[in-house]
Amino acid sequence: MRKSLHDNTRYQMTYKQLKWFILLIPTVTVGVWEYVRHEYLLPYISMEVGNWLTPVIVLFVTFTLLTRFFKKLETIQEELRIERAEKAVLEERERIASNLHDGMAQSLFLLSIKVRQLDQVDVSEKDRELFEQLKQNIHHIHNYVRHGIKNLKLPPHALDVPWLDTIHEQISNFKQESGIEVVETIDVNEQFLSTKEKVELTSCFSEALINIRKHADASRVIIECIIHSKEKRVTIIDNGRGFAEEDLQKRGRYGLQLMKDRCERINWSMDMKRVDGETFVRFTSNK
Repeated sequence: MRKSLHDNTRYQMTYKQLKWFILLIPTVTVGVWEYVRHEYLLPYISMEVGNWLTPVIVLFVTFTLLTRFFKKLETIQEELRIERAEKAVLEERERIASNLHDGMAQSLFLLSIKVRQLDQVDVSEKDRELFEQLKQNIHHIHNYVRHGIKNLKLPPHALDVPWLDTIHEQISNFKQESGIEVVETIDVNEQFLSTKEKVELTSCFSEALINIRKHADASRVIIECIIHSKEKRVTIIDNGRGFAEEDLQKRGRYGLQLMKDRCERINWSMDMKRVDGETFVRFTSNK
């Protein structure tokens, strides 16, 4: 914050100097020209010609010097606008993170304590499995919320990390949590992804893997990430039990609809279909 205030002071000083230059240069130009004209050029230039030359000289100096000052002024204003926008985004992210921590994270923590207290209750084997699944789901949700809060508290430039590292980490966590075999084909040039695309695709990728782990009952997952100048797509294929059309429409209002909305925000499209006993989820750039 101190650095930001220092930068703003520097910008303000430069901004004021430029305004003074812009105001004074035409006046100084006219003054210097009139002095030179009356002191040295009267024998050679008539008053009428001198009067015509005055606006021409002012115009020439204005285009020569002031256009550079105007460009510099526009650059400073754009830098200030970007800095203020980033500051506003960071403050909003901090506010959301604080609300999540005080609300959802605290509630999940208390819920996990209550659930652990139920370990002492005698239940049937079938109910015990459901109980363990409930504990595991609460644990995963709590981790997701904490991860989200951590990301929200990061400064904007800290989010621009290598996308492949994030994808490989998600794949590794998926393998450990599910025990499902994963076949990877990764051909990615990150320079063809914007920061916004990286953020939205990471969330879509994570949601797709969560759906497979929770609902698919699959034994193998194929992941293809192809990102280069001519093609940008991410495909996730599983050999699980698939879905009925009405089930897809029902769930589409939640996780699937969220993925579609994220794709639309970055001008991508999402396609989900069932082919030869396998479920295909594909995210493709429309650009």
